[in-house]
Amino acid sequence: MPVAIIGLGIMGGAYGRNLIKGGVEVIGVDPAEAARDRLTAAGGQAHAEPGPWIAECDLVILSLISPAILDEVTTQLAGLLAEGQVVLETGTFAMKDKLAARDKIGFAGATLLDCPVSGTGAQANVADLVMMASGPAAGIAHAMPYIKHFTRAVIEAGEFGAGIQLKYVANHAVALHNTAAAEVLNYADALGLDRDTVYKLLSTGAGQSKMLDLRMPLMMAHDYDPPTASLKMFEKDISVIGADLKRLGVQAPLFDVVEGLYTTAIQDLPEQYDAAAVFEVYRSGKAR
Repeated sequence: MPVAIIGLGIMGGAYGRNLIKGGVEVIGVDPAEAARDRLTAAGGQAHAEPGPWIAECDLVILSLISPAILDEVTTQLAGLLAEGQVVLETGTFAMKDKLAARDKIGFAGATLLDCPVSGTGAQANVADLVMMASGPAAGIAHAMPYIKHFTRAVIEAGEFGAGIQLKYVANHAVALHNTAAAEVLNYADALGLDRDTVYKLLSTGAGQSKMLDLRMPLMMAHDYDPPTASLKMFEKDISVIGADLKRLGVQAPLFDVVEGLYTTAIQDLPEQYDAAAVFEVYRSGKAR
């Protein structure tokens, strides 16, 4: 039985390609013709929108960019899914949006799992993602043989919603590390240091981080398109985390500064640029 992937962007497209490499039949959905073409070139089938064929899929994976699209897609799926089907929701959304999606999928007698992933698009391409899986254990067990094709590790987080809470924490850290890499590189430039030497030190010394390893080379090359995670997507994630911090009354002064830096980046730079482009905020002298 095939696996359906709805949303064939940076992450969903990578899920599809890795599933196909693992011998899984994949049917993808995306309104963008280019995204559909990439999947068919990899050996999958593609449609512009979901259809009755969804009911024949052994697993449905959602990789969607906004809560409005999540609402639209889950509304469609409520009328297409068969009872007992499992749907894997992998995005970063507010808890209320996740719960609303779960209710709609449940209306069809299907099960929605909350399973966001941690990692960049570059990591997704080589199945180097960590998934935080939450929801009914039986549903996770059903999905696991497929999940292993596009992740390197799965953390079973517990009840529905625990996965996205872990993702908030993960992306909080990613945002801080992105801007730390940008700030340090900007300092090194001011000192007139050789960038390659600086990167060699930072990627092997006590100041090393995964985001520095992955994104400082993009900053050094000013190479932001195509992105591993776009500013548009990153702004959405930061907004969700910021709202959750405020809801809890948690002090996060570092995050507050980072949120401001990314607000400037999205205002001044093309939204499709990689999140590493926050470095350009420093170079422009607008970092505050």
